[in-house]
Amino acid sequence: MPLAHPARPIPAATGPVAGPNPPSVHWLIGESFHRAACNPELLTLASLMATLRSAPPPAHSPLRLRPGLGVDVSTWEQLGEEVAKAGHPVRLEGEPPRPVARHLVLKQNPANVVIADAHFDRNGFGAELVVPNQTELLLDHTADQQHVPGMVLIEAAIQLVTWAVAHHQPAPPHLPSRYGVMHGCDFSFRRFVFPVPAQLTATFTPTGPPEPEKIPLRADVTVHQAGRVCSRLTLHLHAFYPEHVFDVESNQAVTTLRLLHEQALTGRLT
Repeated sequence: MPLAHPARPIPAATGPVAGPNPPSVHWLIGESFHRAACNPELLTLASLMATLRSAPPPAHSPLRLRPGLGVDVSTWEQLGEEVAKAGHPVRLEGEPPRPVARHLVLKQNPANVVIADAHFDRNGFGAELVVPNQTELLLDHTADQQHVPGMVLIEAAIQLVTWAVAHHQPAPPHLPSRYGVMHGCDFSFRRFVFPVPAQLTATFTPTGPPEPEKIPLRADVTVHQAGRVCSRLTLHLHAFYPEHVFDVESNQAVTTLRLLHEQALTGRLT
């Protein structure tokens, strides 16, 4: 993946302009989305620094820069220090959302956490989409695209529901948090999601009477960007206590191995 890009002039602010992004507003995106930098409003860190060195904006009209996907808090803070030290005419606006703790979405690697600022509100629950520059979901994706791959959106929906199950159905003090186990799903994609801020909103709906070991639920998740619906995802799940999940898993593993053993002995194993 190239880390250097040709510099291009950054338009100066010219007053109010129709549309959501006036020419003076740019978005900093991760190098993993370098293909999207064909849009003049989107800059990778490499292309930004190259431009500031060769064709900086005028001092009276500083570049307004906001964080997009692939830019974490550390990168954003370091950039702020660099532009201040160098005296570049850049104004950083906002800050990247902070990913949830990896253990809350059952991840070993923090680079694979793709939701941030998760929360409940009176309408349900939601989060910001984040796409770390080193996430495996992008590094192992071969398509040469400007948009966020659909698999990232699916993973974000699953992580949001995983996070919410533990908070939505609190366990008694002597038991661990409930664990969401999905047994059905439906995804629809209306439009591409690009490497600028996007949000997920969701609700839970009971799909049956709760039982001591599980609570049947349906989660409806919507991905929004720029005020428009991009994707809708429905997950059917049970909120289990972990011990019950592990018992079911162990019993099914024993049964599967016994059947394979019997098939091997009778010559029916293919």
